[in-house]
Parts: sequence; C-alpha cells; structure tokens
Amino acid sequence: MRSAIIHLGIIIAALLLALTGVLVVTAQEAAVVVKFVNGTLPTDPASSAWPKPVDVPLTSQTLVYPLPAATESRTVSVSAVHNGTHIAFLLVWSDATEDVVTPGGLDVFPDAVAVQFPVSRAQLPYICMGTVDNPVNIIYWKAGLGAENLVAGAGYGLNPQQREALGLQATPTSPVELLPASAQVVTDIAVYKDGKWYVILIRPLGSVHPLMASLAGKSFNAAFATWDGSRGERGGLKATSGWVALQLEMPVAVQTATATQTTTPAPGATQAVTITTTKLVETTPTWAWVVIGVLIAVIALLAGLALRKK
Repeated sequence: MRSAIIHLGIIIAALLLALTGVLVVTAQEAAVVVKFVNGTLPTDPASSAWPKPVDVPLTSQTLVYPLPAATESRTVSVSAVHNGTHIAFLLVWSDATEDVVTPGGLDVFPDAVAVQFPVSRAQLPYICMGTVDNPVNIIYWKAGLGAENLVAGAGYGLNPQQREALGLQATPTSPVELLPASAQVVTDIAVYKDGKWYVILIRPLGSVHPLMASLAGKSFNAAFATWDGSRGERGGLKATSGWVALQLEMPVAVQTATATQTTTPAPGATQAVTITTTKLVETTPTWAWVVIGVLIAVIALLAGLALRKK
C-alpha cells in the first residue's frame, strides 16, 4: 500500500512539473532545445551564441542495403538556435581524416552529414528516408560540395502532372530527389579542425515548398546521419540516429509600461517627457495555478497517509 501511494505521488509530481514548464525526458531519448537569439544567427562554430550541445548517438545503418561489414557506434553533437524566421544547426563529429571532393582531383568518397525532418507532423515517418505516403525532407551536406535540400519517399506516389507542378522531374529516377532551385534555401559553413568536422546548416523555419518540412511552432523531430569517406561510406553505408525531439525556445513575453513624468529643462518652462520601460512578465494562466495548488494539496495528503502507515 505504501509503495502504491509513493508511486502515485511520483506520477502527480511529474504532472506538476509538466504544468510548471519542467520537461521530463526519458533516458532513452535525446532532447535538443533550440535557443532563441535576437538578430543574426551565428556563423562561427566558436561563437558563444551556441547553447550547450547534446550528443546524439549514431549506429551503423543495418535496415536497408548496402549493409556495413561491421557495425559501430559514434556520436554527433547537436546545437541549434533560431531567431524567429530562420534556424541554424551546429553539427560536430569526430573524423580522423578530412575527405573532401575537389574539382579535377582524384575520386574520393566525401565526408558528409544529413539532417532529416518529417514533411508531415501527423505521424513520424519510417526512419530510413520515409515512405510514399509519409515522406521526409533531408538536408544533405557533403565536404567540398555543400548542402542540398532533398525529399525522399514522395516520388513514386505522384503522377507526372503532380511532379511537374512541384518542380520535380516527370519520372523519378531515385527515391531521394533534389527539390527545385526555388527550394534550395540552405546555407552551409564547414570547418575541419583537430580531427573534427564543424558544420553549420541554416534554413528558414517555415517551408518554401510543399515537400519541404516546416519547423515553425513549439517543437519538431529530426534524425541525423554521418558518413566517413575514408571508410568508403556513401549512400546507405552510414551511421544514423533515431528520431530526436527538438523544442524551440520562445522569446520571453514583454510588456511595455509607459509612464509620464514632468521635468524642467529651463527655468520657467515645463515639458512632458515619456519614459518607456520594458518588463519581463510571466504568462502562466490563472487556471494553471489553481490546478497546481490542488496537486500540491493531494501530494501533501498522500505523504501524510504514507507516514501514518509506518
């Protein structure tokens, strides 16, 4: 009985934390907070504007061919910021060799990284590049080639007329396709230093194409992947994550209070001066505080019962 009471108390405490804005996250899931910044987004990996990164675990992709000779685990560190109109991701991962495609150089498999988003938020798509009825939008960066804005899974579910209306080729040649030029709105900055890649990807928060995911709102999901060119990784030979929850930090609500005071700029004259002050205000509704009060009372009652059972 005592154990049941304690468990019930824990559940109610979790509800209380949720109502007061505290996020409860299970150990199996990585959560990334997308920090809000005013003005220009950072374009330097060393900028202090980036929040503390979250290490997202990656494992060798073993669901579709080609399959790796041996599986391995690695991580990619993810930081993200937004300014209300655009979002920037800083992706950092270890790579012992810098594999870059160079014009006129020897053929190499480039190091690469990708971020995948559901096109629709109704249901999470299949993690391996979506399906016909639930496609994904992918930002795919390759060393020496830059970033491309892609869609995967949608191609074979559209007729030629629909495809042409979306700016795609009339007949799909691959399950992964390049979105039209009007949707190539991703900016990339990349630095390789001390055995690590630092890649910044910047895109609009909203969508500029029906097959491009909108990231606007309170939260969205993303998945990450990296390729090590020196190991011959390309295409399906890669290390991938599961779906990761990202929460957008909102700017704090402000309330402007205007006060008027009288000053005397010169003898015998008066002038009204308007002074504007900005105050940070809480936005928790009254009903939430009522519910919180009830929950606190219930927790206190349960604690008392538990003590009486001793």
